[in-house]
Amino acid sequence: MELRDCKFFYGGQEMSFSVFSNDPCRARYLDSISVPLVQTRVDVYGIEPGPKTRWVLIREKDEEKDRFRLFVRQGDRFVESGEQALSKELRDEILGRFPNLTGEFHPPLAA
Repeated sequence: MELRDCKFFYGGQEMSFSVFSNDPCRARYLDSISVPLVQTRVDVYGIEPGPKTRWVLIREKDEEKDRFRLFVRQGDRFVESGEQALSKELRDEILGRFPNLTGEFHPPLAA
């Protein structure tokens, strides 16, 4: 999947997302969804990488679950690399830039 096709949701402490990248990105507000069961609203965002961005790591939180999604630049596109193993260099760059993720982010390494 490509980053431009993804939407990320923010609904307070129960549902949120964090963006990590090698260069600043922009979280762009797209919409707001009403959730009648819990009488709340959820905001919908898209992520726009900067011109020098090589990778974008997004941590999605949904209640007690955290999910990481990594998108890597391929030309003009940012393709999700969740199923592929990461190179040691890219993994080390991410964890070197954001050492607080060391205990949470465990991508498989390329053989």
